[in-house]
Amino acid sequence: MGDLIVGILVFVAIVIGWLLGKAERKKTSGNDGYSALEKNYYDGLNLLLNEQEDEAIDLLLRTLDLNGDTFETYMVVGSLYRRRGEVDRAIGLHQDVLARTSITRLQQGSVKLELARDYLKAGVLDRAERLLKEIAEDNNPNQGTALELLLSIFEQEKEWDRAITTAERLVGKGQRVEVAMSHYYCELAQANIRIGDYTQARRELKLALQKDKGCVRANLHLAEVETQTNNPKDAIKALRRIADQDPAYIPDTLALLKLNYDRLGQKSDLAKFLFGCLEKSPSISTVIALSDLVAELEGQDEGNYVLAEYLKKRPTIKGLDRLIHLQMAGMDGKAREHMEILRSFTRKLIKDKPNYRCDGCGYESKSLYWQCPSCKTWGSVSPIRGLEGE
Repeated sequence: MGDLIVGILVFVAIVIGWLLGKAERKKTSGNDGYSALEKNYYDGLNLLLNEQEDEAIDLLLRTLDLNGDTFETYMVVGSLYRRRGEVDRAIGLHQDVLARTSITRLQQGSVKLELARDYLKAGVLDRAERLLKEIAEDNNPNQGTALELLLSIFEQEKEWDRAITTAERLVGKGQRVEVAMSHYYCELAQANIRIGDYTQARRELKLALQKDKGCVRANLHLAEVETQTNNPKDAIKALRRIADQDPAYIPDTLALLKLNYDRLGQKSDLAKFLFGCLEKSPSISTVIALSDLVAELEGQDEGNYVLAEYLKKRPTIKGLDRLIHLQMAGMDGKAREHMEILRSFTRKLIKDKPNYRCDGCGYESKSLYWQCPSCKTWGSVSPIRGLEGE
């Protein structure tokens, strides 16, 4: 990283040198020797090469007049300060540039955007928001970027109504943020579920599905609403839709499926549905739920057979752990003791392994997050599959 920063600084210094040379050739054509500006430039370059980056930058900036030719150089240096974590210096530089009367209106917008990024980096969200609103209300090339940054602020502050309004403006500019919008409506619905306002929650979840028909979360929350209001048929409809949206999430529907089918007394119908799910998207959680259900309906041996047959084709650690548990039921003495030792290993493996992974950045977790904590993408975290997962 240090080499990269020095390399950037060298590039900046060369650009500055070229600009100085261009300006001085016009002013001192025919004169011999170095000008004061040239001397300052070479002094700054010498500091840079001696790894005295801060002193070099300060001297090189003092050498330059802010004008149309040097504006971008100032922006590069300010951005460099921010990336290095020197946010106060970045803020100071951008505030100084913004106070200059020589910059154009378009350049003012660019400086405000950089200053807003500085404030975001520093965690001063109110100042960043104020600047970004100014840019967003002005018809300029930075408007879209300002709206995106405003959206990130509203997400951090969990101001979902304002996030929806901002996202609508981005949609109007041709950006695809419908997936994020569906989750904003889900966030509002989740808050209403917590306070028992199920009517409003339903409205918001329907809006979420209008924005993104593939929103698994919306149907999962709808199932929660219908379960809590004792509408098992509607809850089951919402849960079965998830199998069509993205069958990878079927394991996350199993508890609610069982509860609502039990309320209707339709265990056989649930068994048929789970067999269909396995054909569509095999997963060990679905097999275990089906094995338990078959054991209830037809006896433990039949349930064990369902599990064992699946594991022959698709072995997983979670499945092996379950099979060991079932086998231990008929054992005692040393045999049971040995199986308990074996199961302690499988339990530890399951405990240490994540259950979900972000399809975008690879972030892994035990719990399902609708927004990846690492890359902040909505709807990108899904169950891990394979030997160590489903």
